[in-house]
Amino acid sequence: MEFIQRAFMFGGWIMYVILFFFMCVVALGLWRGWLLYFVFDTPNARGMWAELYKQVANNQIESAIRLCERQPSKQILPRVWKKGLQSASRTGEETQNAIESATLERLPLVNRYLSYFGTFANITTLLGLLGTIAGLITSFGAVATLTGAAKQTRLAEGISHALYATGFGLGTALVAMVLHGALTFKANSTTETTDEFAAKLIELLQMRRTNLASKSSAE
Repeated sequence: MEFIQRAFMFGGWIMYVILFFFMCVVALGLWRGWLLYFVFDTPNARGMWAELYKQVANNQIESAIRLCERQPSKQILPRVWKKGLQSASRTGEETQNAIESATLERLPLVNRYLSYFGTFANITTLLGLLGTIAGLITSFGAVATLTGAAKQTRLAEGISHALYATGFGLGTALVAMVLHGALTFKANSTTETTDEFAAKLIELLQMRRTNLASKSSAE
């Protein structure tokens, strides 16, 4: 705490600007992390797919739709499946279009605002450099009238104090980039899972149509 107090005391007003962006980074990270890990994600996707596969194979489309509806409304994969199942009686192309439409509607929510982390990282880095330069200018101006050891001491203190801004700016940028990497990894994982199981549903419904057509022709 003493170090932080010294940093804000000697770092100048720009430290508070960087602090504002640091709070934005943390708030955005917590919000998007909560959405990606606890709202949009379907943690039991494979287990749910096994149950869905069984119901569709037994031609229980309505039961499969109700299974999707029982999941939380913000989960992406069940909503995509539901769209596909609702078009199960249509042609294969119409079913594929329905699933792709639901995917294009939902998946952009996963990556929304993640690019802001890079913006915040660049801004805080530049603000830190700006604070250091401003501090150095002040320091060199203050020692202009001093001489000898006093001049060296004052200059060293001024440079040390000016570097607080750069350190805080780089630290904030590092936090932003770590959060960006972690959340982007999760967003890509959710996207890949959605695409995988959407394709599996398209294939399953096509197999169902083929089996129904075979039974109709046999009768």
